[in-house]
Amino acid sequence: MSAGRVILIVLGSIGVLFGLALMAGGGFLLWADRTQREDGYLTTPSERFATPTYALTRTRLELDTNGEGWVLNESWFGKVRIRGESPAGKTLFIGIGPQGEVAKYLGSVAHANVQDLDFDPFRVAYLPVTGGAPQAPPTEESFWAASASGVGTQTLTWKVRDGDWSVVLMNADGSRGVAADVDLGAKLSFLLWVAIGLLIGGVLVVGGSTALIVLAARTPPPPPTSPAPPTAGSGPGSTPAPEPPDRSTEEPPPS
Repeated sequence: MSAGRVILIVLGSIGVLFGLALMAGGGFLLWADRTQREDGYLTTPSERFATPTYALTRTRLELDTNGEGWVLNESWFGKVRIRGESPAGKTLFIGIGPQGEVAKYLGSVAHANVQDLDFDPFRVAYLPVTGGAPQAPPTEESFWAASASGVGTQTLTWKVRDGDWSVVLMNADGSRGVAADVDLGAKLSFLLWVAIGLLIGGVLVVGGSTALIVLAARTPPPPPTSPAPPTAGSGPGSTPAPEPPDRSTEEPPPS
């Protein structure tokens, strides 16, 4: 096998693996889109978040679409939902506000900032910030872009906008010791089309790469054999050999 054919087989094998990866990604997104939705929101499992301080925050949520308003709409990425419930029966507050305003409000307040967050398996890392109690409860502030507070399950829905944002969980009275069972949801209508595109692209890549491997590995047909050279006396213009006499017609010799 020539070096060129070996290279084609290697490239085809890499293409098959890449195509299978695309198909796996598309299948996962399709599964998530069809099974993990609730009321149109792609939703995470409910997990416990807790801190002995006065607030839980998630900062540095930066959104910049460069003025492309079609991205932030109901058909693509229009709304997020945060649901929480205090296991201790306290009045829970959930708010989303501009990062600068939230930083001023919690600048001297003891709180914990969520740094790393994974849901499968669930793992969260907090960065503690030292300080004292808030000057006023969060329900008295007016800078929140969206908020919800009360006893039992609280649901915050927010129409996404460009900017730098922070999410805050507190007790509505500003007291110490915050705990909540929280799930997150987002309307990602484009997810189905991304999944279908990955599946179709994966099938095309796998099919083309497989054809490349088959063509490179196929054994070429043997070259045609040249005709055997003519034997003596059988070429054109040669005199054919005399046939032997038919002995059955010969008369027997006289006795």
